[in-house]
Amino acid sequence: MFGLRLTVSIFANVGVFAGIIAAISLPGSAEATPNILLIIGDDMGVETLSSYGVGESPPTTAALDEMAQEGVRFTNFWSQPICSPTRATMLTGRYGFRTGVGGPIPPQAFGPWPDPPKKSDAAPAEWMVEGRIVETVTWGLTEDEYALPMAFNANDHLGYSTAAIGKWHLADARNGWLDHPNRVGFGHFSGLIIGEPHSYFAWNKTVDGKTSGATGYAPTDKVDDAIEWIDAQGDTPWFLWFAFNLPHIPFHLPPPASLQSDYSALDPSTVPDPMSKPHFRAMIEAMDTEIARLLAALDPDIRENTYVIFMGDNGTTGRTISAPFHQGKNSVYEGGVNVPLIVTGPGVERNAISEALVNSTDMFYTIMEMAGVDPEETVPEEITTDSVSFFSALSNPTGPSRREWIYADAFRGSDGRSDLANYAIRGARYKLLKFRGVEEFYDLQADPYESDDLLRGDLSGERRSAYETLKTEILRLRSSE
Repeated sequence: MFGLRLTVSIFANVGVFAGIIAAISLPGSAEATPNILLIIGDDMGVETLSSYGVGESPPTTAALDEMAQEGVRFTNFWSQPICSPTRATMLTGRYGFRTGVGGPIPPQAFGPWPDPPKKSDAAPAEWMVEGRIVETVTWGLTEDEYALPMAFNANDHLGYSTAAIGKWHLADARNGWLDHPNRVGFGHFSGLIIGEPHSYFAWNKTVDGKTSGATGYAPTDKVDDAIEWIDAQGDTPWFLWFAFNLPHIPFHLPPPASLQSDYSALDPSTVPDPMSKPHFRAMIEAMDTEIARLLAALDPDIRENTYVIFMGDNGTTGRTISAPFHQGKNSVYEGGVNVPLIVTGPGVERNAISEALVNSTDMFYTIMEMAGVDPEETVPEEITTDSVSFFSALSNPTGPSRREWIYADAFRGSDGRSDLANYAIRGARYKLLKFRGVEEFYDLQADPYESDDLLRGDLSGERRSAYETLKTEILRLRSSE
C-alpha cells in the first residue's frame, strides 16, 4: 500500500530518473543543478487565493496569481490541520502519530525567551489573543528524526547550501531550542524560533542560535535576509526553506507600500476587531507583495533554474474563513487541511492544474528528487516514511495520482495513536474523518464542502464499500510502526 517505504521507494526512483531528465533539458549547461525555494504561508486555505476560484472576495495576490499562470496549481493538496505538525511532516516525510508532533508547540515547552523590544508608538495597532493556556504540552521534533536538510548534507557531492528563514515553531527546551534549525541540518537559520511574534513590528529574532530584539516590519526583514543569503551563494546551488508568519495573528494593517488594494477605511491606530477579515486580506496582500520582491531579486538565469514552491501550512483560522467552508484551522474538514500548492520551475508545465492527491509529507521526497537526491539511497532504511513524490505531476499534471489516499491528523501530547486524536483520510472521491470523537463520512465529488454526513443515513453499494476500504486503511496505517 501507498505510504509504506517499499512503495514510496519505487516511485522515488522513478522521480529521480525524471529529475535527471529535467536537469538535462535545462537551458544552458547540461550540468545545471536547480535551486529550490520553498515558500510557506501561515493559516490560509485554498479559498484565500483567487486562482483557486473558491472563496468570496479573496485578496489581491498578483505574485501568486502569476505563479499559477507559470506553473502547476494543485487542487487536492492536504496539509495537517495546524502549523507545527505540517512542518514536522514536511521535514521528515512522516505523519504526526509517528513523530509525536500533533499540535502547536506551546510556550510551556520553550526554552529561555527574553521579552521582545518595545514597539514603536508609530507602528500600527495589533490584535492578539492573550493569556492562552495549553493544558497538554506538545513537544517539538525530536533529535532522532531524520530531517530533509540532512539528505542534502549526506549528498555533499551535489554542492547544495541550505538555509531556513522565517517561522520555525518546531524547537523546544529538549531538542536544542535556539540551535534546533541548525541541529536538523540547515546551514543557516534566521527568523522567529517560536510560533507567532508578540508584534510584527517588534520581535525576537534568532540567527544561528543567538537571539536579539528586532524592529521594523518582520516580513520585510525576512525577505531582506533571504535576498542577502541567496546573493551570497554565488554559483552554488541552494535550497531555501522560507516561512512567513503572515497571515497569522497578530492581526494588523501592514505598511501602505505592501498593500495592493484600497484599505484607507481601516485606521492603523485602532486595534482590529477579533479575526477582522479586512485586516486578514491585507496581510495576505502584504505577503504576496514580499513574495514578488523576493522573486524579482533573483537574477533571471537563476530564476529560470529555480523550483519555486508555494504552499499553505494549514487552513484559515475559523472566524476569518470565507464560504463555502464551515470549519477551518484545527479541524480535519477540508477548510482545515485543503491548502494552496503552486509550483513553478524548470520543466514544470505552465498554467496547469493537477487533481493528484498530495500530502504535506510528500515535500520530503519531492524536494529531494528536485535536487537529484535518491531517497532510497539516502534515508536510513530503518526509518518508516510516508512520503510519495509528486515530482512527475510537475511535467505531467493530468497524469494519474501516485497516491490512492491522503491522511491528516491533529492531537495533543502523546494522544497521536489514541481515540482522542482527530484524523481524516480521503481517496479520489470519499473521505472518512474523526473529529472530536465523532466519525463522519463524505462524498467529496457530490459534496466538496462537507454538508451531508453520509453516516446519518444508510450506506449501501459503492458508498459502503468505500467506507469499509477507508476504515480498514486508516486502522492499518495508525497501527503501523
